[in-house]
Amino acid sequence: MKLLSLFGAGFAMSMQRTVTFRINLLFDIVVSIIGLGSTLATVFIVFARTDSLAGWSEAQAYVLIGTYQLLSSLKSAFIDPNLSWFPENGIRQGKLDTYLLQPAPTLFLASLARSTPLALLQFVLGLGVLALGLDRHGQLPGHVAIAAWLITLAAGLAVTWAMGVLLACLAFWAPRLQLDVFYSSAWQLARFPTDIYRRPLRLVLTYLFPLTLIATIPTTTLLSGPRLPVLAATVAGAALACALAVGCWRLGLRRYTGATS
Repeated sequence: MKLLSLFGAGFAMSMQRTVTFRINLLFDIVVSIIGLGSTLATVFIVFARTDSLAGWSEAQAYVLIGTYQLLSSLKSAFIDPNLSWFPENGIRQGKLDTYLLQPAPTLFLASLARSTPLALLQFVLGLGVLALGLDRHGQLPGHVAIAAWLITLAAGLAVTWAMGVLLACLAFWAPRLQLDVFYSSAWQLARFPTDIYRRPLRLVLTYLFPLTLIATIPTTTLLSGPRLPVLAATVAGAALACALAVGCWRLGLRRYTGATS
């Protein structure tokens, strides 16, 4: 409850800073619409020439893009504002020293204390695309499928956070190493079904860099119904990723001796 209160207070402060610059709201709306429109245009062009892409129909592709948009908005709103700049602000500029003096978990402060509320505009757009895909699919999912979809979404969000923490932890050993550009580029691969990639890359995106959890598995669960082995493996993988992230963070803190060292 304490962490939830801190999270709510941080979000409220970020919202106050956001509404101070109202012109940014209009700008972010336009940018979000353009970005989503370019993705939808790609899908439209592909399915103008074929009825199926690696077994995926056009309606299923829209559901996948909507799901991807939901997680992308949460990543942009709550994870990126903290972890993308951690090597610079946290290690080299000494922001982590301030976190260590606060009466709250350091990992929470470093990874979830700040937010960008305007990024949640993408969440609304994602819901619209998701509704469009389900309408074209012609078969609404049942309650069990929706519940399983929400579980896989939560697992995908947990894996997203864990990957961000693991990349940030590299700064404890290599402060000048910044992989956020690589992470952002690799993240874009999740907006399309992993079935379209060749087997070596597909295996990497499934087991080593599990972007399959971001959109492909949740979309498959929503449209085709949950499969217990896949659902169990998804939850177990998310729990393992979070445990690994927490362990690496603690190991990095033992190594850390301050920004001036």
